[in-house]
Amino acid sequence: MSFILLPALLGLTLMLPPMEALTCQAGIWETVRKTSEMPLSWTPEEESCKDGWGCQDSLMLIENGPEVFLELSKGCTQKADHEARITQHRKGPGLSVISYTHVCRHKNLCNDLSSTRPVWTLPPSAVPGSVRCPVCFAEEGCKSATEMTCPIGHTHCYNGVLHLRGVGIHTNLKVQGCMSQAACNLLNETQEIGTLGLSIRCGKVGVKALTCEFGRLTIVRKASELPVRWTVGQESCKDGWGCQDSLMLIENGPQVFLALSKGCTQKEDHEARVTQHREGSGLSVISYTRVCRHKNFCNDLTSTDPVWTLPTSAVPGSVRCPVCFSEESCESATELTCPIGHTHCYNGTLQLRGVGIFTDLKVQGCMSQAACNLLNDTQEIGALSVSEKCNSDGVQALTCQAGTLRAVRKTSELPLEWTTGEEFCKDGWGCQDSLMLIENGPQVFLALSKGCTQKEDHEARITQHRKGPGLSVISYTRVCRHKNFCNDLSSTGPVWTLPPSAVLGSVRCPVCFAEDGCKSARELTCPVGHTHCYNGVLHLRGVGILGDLKVQGCMSQAACNLLNETQEIGALSVSEKCDSVGVPPPLTCQKGVMLQIKENLTQNPLPWNTFSTVTCDLKEVCQETLLLIDVGPKSLMVGSKGCSKTEKKNSTTISIHSEPPGVLVASYARFCSSNGCNRATSSSVLLNTLPRPAAPAPGGLQCPACVQFGGSCSNSVNIMCPPGTTHCYNGYLNLKGGGLSAIFSIQGCMVQPSSSLLNHTKNIGQFFASEGPENEDAGDKVRQSGAVPVRCLAWVVGLGISLALWCGI
Repeated sequence: MSFILLPALLGLTLMLPPMEALTCQAGIWETVRKTSEMPLSWTPEEESCKDGWGCQDSLMLIENGPEVFLELSKGCTQKADHEARITQHRKGPGLSVISYTHVCRHKNLCNDLSSTRPVWTLPPSAVPGSVRCPVCFAEEGCKSATEMTCPIGHTHCYNGVLHLRGVGIHTNLKVQGCMSQAACNLLNETQEIGTLGLSIRCGKVGVKALTCEFGRLTIVRKASELPVRWTVGQESCKDGWGCQDSLMLIENGPQVFLALSKGCTQKEDHEARVTQHREGSGLSVISYTRVCRHKNFCNDLTSTDPVWTLPTSAVPGSVRCPVCFSEESCESATELTCPIGHTHCYNGTLQLRGVGIFTDLKVQGCMSQAACNLLNDTQEIGALSVSEKCNSDGVQALTCQAGTLRAVRKTSELPLEWTTGEEFCKDGWGCQDSLMLIENGPQVFLALSKGCTQKEDHEARITQHRKGPGLSVISYTRVCRHKNFCNDLSSTGPVWTLPPSAVLGSVRCPVCFAEDGCKSARELTCPVGHTHCYNGVLHLRGVGILGDLKVQGCMSQAACNLLNETQEIGALSVSEKCDSVGVPPPLTCQKGVMLQIKENLTQNPLPWNTFSTVTCDLKEVCQETLLLIDVGPKSLMVGSKGCSKTEKKNSTTISIHSEPPGVLVASYARFCSSNGCNRATSSSVLLNTLPRPAAPAPGGLQCPACVQFGGSCSNSVNIMCPPGTTHCYNGYLNLKGGGLSAIFSIQGCMVQPSSSLLNHTKNIGQFFASEGPENEDAGDKVRQSGAVPVRCLAWVVGLGISLALWCGI
């Protein structure tokens, strides 16, 4: 007999029967087939598992021109359950890799993948390029491989050995084919697919060595002499290496320092990047980097034009600083008036290291803050390593107001004022004010810290962490360096206003601030809407402040979150710990995802039943969300039930985002705060609110109509649009949240041209939606969005007449 001991808070122990051992589908299959033979199906054996073990499917497909390699493993596993996952490890044309994995324990033989259909679609014809490569799958050798023309954009020949390891699997597969880059990375860093262990080893056959532009340059020029242009030499690279440009410009008043490196590199390709590390006026730093392999001499930057624009004239301020670039000394530096807002003098040494570059550049100039951070934490610019070391010359040590205060006062005694001492700071340090006020009915607690700090300057910030009536929290913080004693907050005036009288409700709570205990706390009637009693300990930590404050009072919700997730108020660290008295248990909600594509979903309600529940976090409520998209011949219905962390504790929202004539898009979203309250049993909760127009007569416009799961529309039909529609819509919708992550392609009739069926709505209940025109490859959209395309096994039908999905997750 197995025992599970729940937390002592529940005061009970449950005895559960032992978990029943499963029977799983089992088998191993490895084969190379022609693309024309796909999809493939199989019939597995059965296997009895150990107690607690689950069932698993692990499938990998590698497409290589006219051939497909398949590796399948089914059987028992110790791994944790996860829904079906379809992963595109490498996208074609050329060599492409896709996998399917699933682990389950909900019933016998649940690892029921029986064909390649969930992961296989016939690839579209590719435009041939100019590169030719051998194409081969073999366990022995590829000497007789057929040479084929690669798709356009695939300019490298892959030549490697794929090692596959697993229970009953020990395969070394030789692979040759077309790739878009020179890399031994067929699997995109993947080392495991379900129960399959993977690794690769590559040869160099077909990887062409490049010739790159080559040169090094470090110079100082007057700003008036820019742009600067240069001519370069050339360098022959090792096999697989690329070409790189690395350029850094530092503007310092009338002068500009330039560091340039061009040549071969092992780094990965990336498009040209222009980065503003520090923005002027005053000292400013900008860089340009690029790595390429598509042709010889592709690192073709020839001037500063891509990064340099003549700066606008700056309004002069009152601070004067020496301005200098030198590899020797800045003793004879010219002193200039800094631009307004630049109140500190920078004095440091910039160290540059790279192939052929070893420079220590002394830099002096104007900065907006006292910090040894000219490069904004940048340590690498392309092939250049950069670091800095600063002197303290010109950085004045400040004197700041200093002191700490903790006090409880009657509300009627506010505002409060104080006087402080002073503190001498370290070089470069600033002055800070940190004030927190907690109002609790007739009392106010105050915590104040003033003194020196290493933190960066910021203007005065007043933050309402929790708004009253009832318990409310407000803070004031500031960091400054522009003068001595600049942290000059002297009273609660900037943050305190007398709260208005609140309407009283029916709930009564003890109200208390105390360091010892709240046993003698007065019980007061809470404001209307405040239905919970807070009971916690506030921990305060800072220089000169170390205390625990017991707090009781009225709250609008049952949560140990008086500070609304705040953990730091200036120089004060704050945290809390709560008693459970008066805090209701977390909710239990229905949970699951529904997805259907079929005809007449606007007329025929779908059942919306769930077979599982979930226990929510303390701050969560129940939610149910429906989204309907109707294009005429087909409709899409997506639904989600579960928990939600939202401010909308009890609300129902029905929206028509796009209405007939043309594509209909409507949604239903409900949030509720009682156990199992998300209990709608059919889509009629949305359908009953929709208008019921008569069937319109066909108009003169003809458009393709389609709603399809994952990928571009391939099953669209042309329809005659209703009168009043003037445009054809062609786009995609990406949905995430509520247990769902999926992309849908949509075509249909529209009244006016638009790229947004949702009228630019981003949040629909528990779903986050993004849209776009159908102008990019659907596979790219799936990869960019991270969509699987859905966490449940949704590729069960080839998206022909209908697709239906329901899963309790």
